[in-house]
Amino acid sequence: MVPKLPIEIILTICKDAAQPTFSQKEKYDIKNPYSTALSLCLVSPLVRRIILPNFLHTILLRRRHSLKKFANALLMQQAYAEKKSDFFFDYTSAVQRMWISDAFDYFVYAKARSEDQDSPFFWQIRNLPPAKDEERARNISVLLPVILAAPELAVDRHHLWDIQDSVQDAWSSRTDLNVGGHSSFPGKTKNLTIIRHAERPNVYYSNDTIFVFLASIPHLTYLINLAEESNTFRSVSCGANSPKMPVYYWMRNSTWTSMESLETFSVVYPHLPPVKSISYDAYATRGIDLHVERFTVSAALYKQDPNSFSWGPPWFPVTDPGNKRIQSDGLSFEVTRDKTYLTRYFCSWDKAWACGLTDG
Repeated sequence: MVPKLPIEIILTICKDAAQPTFSQKEKYDIKNPYSTALSLCLVSPLVRRIILPNFLHTILLRRRHSLKKFANALLMQQAYAEKKSDFFFDYTSAVQRMWISDAFDYFVYAKARSEDQDSPFFWQIRNLPPAKDEERARNISVLLPVILAAPELAVDRHHLWDIQDSVQDAWSSRTDLNVGGHSSFPGKTKNLTIIRHAERPNVYYSNDTIFVFLASIPHLTYLINLAEESNTFRSVSCGANSPKMPVYYWMRNSTWTSMESLETFSVVYPHLPPVKSISYDAYATRGIDLHVERFTVSAALYKQDPNSFSWGPPWFPVTDPGNKRIQSDGLSFEVTRDKTYLTRYFCSWDKAWACGLTDG
C-alpha cells in the first residue's frame, strides 16, 4: 500500500511544484512555464489558495496574447470579489515581479535581419512613435493596480507609454488606484527595467511633462538591444571603452525631469569576451551561454554635472565573473557568476530577467 502523507507535506510539495523555475535549460518557448501550477489549481480550492502566491510571484507576459489573458483573469477575480466567492484571490498582494513585453514574440521565429534594415529609411520608420493601441491601453488600465503594487517591473517602451498615460489620467482625476488605500501616490515600483530601449525615440515625452509614475521610482535599468548594441558593450566588457557616450545619449531626454526620486540607473548587457574566443555567428543566430554584466551609476552624482562625471581611465580592468568592481566614485561594474542563454538577433532577455540574473 502507498503510505498516506500528512497534508502539510502534500501542500509543501504542491507549493514547490507550482513555482515556475524559468530554468535557462528549459525550452519553455513550447512549454508554458506556468503549466504545472495551472494544473495544480484544479486539484482543490485549498491547494489553489496555497500555491497561488508562489505561482504569481513572477508574472511573465511575453506573448502577444498574454496581456489580454492576464487582464481577463483579473476581471474574473473582480467578479469573484463581487459575489464573495471562495475563488477570489487578491493578485496585488502576490505579484512581486512583472514583465510586460511581447517583443520576444515578434523575433522568435524571425530570420537574421536583412541588410536593408540598417538603411536610414528603415531607422526613421522604426523609430516613429506607434499608433495608439486602444485594446492594449484598456488591458493596461485593468492591470494597473497589480503593476503599481509590483516592486520589480520590466516593460518595453510601447507598454511604458500606456502605463504612464493610464497612471497620469487616474492620478489627475484622483481615481482610486486600489493599491493599499493610500491618499498619496500608491506606486510601489522600486526598479523599472526598460526592455530594448532605443536612443532616438523620447520614451518620456516632452520635457514639460512630469509623469507621476516615473517620479516615484528610485532605480532605473536598461536591458540593451542585443541586435544593435552588442558591439558597443562588448568593448565596455572587454575594458576598451567607457560607457560614457551611450549613457549620455540615453539621458538627453527628460529622464531627469520626471524621475525625481531616481537614486541609480544601470545598464545590463552580455559579458562578451574578445572576438576570437567565441563564435559570434553562433551568438548572432543560435545563441550561446554568456555571463551578464551590469554597470550602475549614482544618479545623484551624475545629475550634478554629467559632463564632469568621473568614468575613470579609458582602459579599465575587466570585471571577472562573480565579481563586483568599483570603477570610480558613483560607478560600479558587476558580472554574474551564472550564465544565461542569449541570442543577438532575438530578444532573449526574458529568461535572464525572470531568473534574477539582470538584478543588481
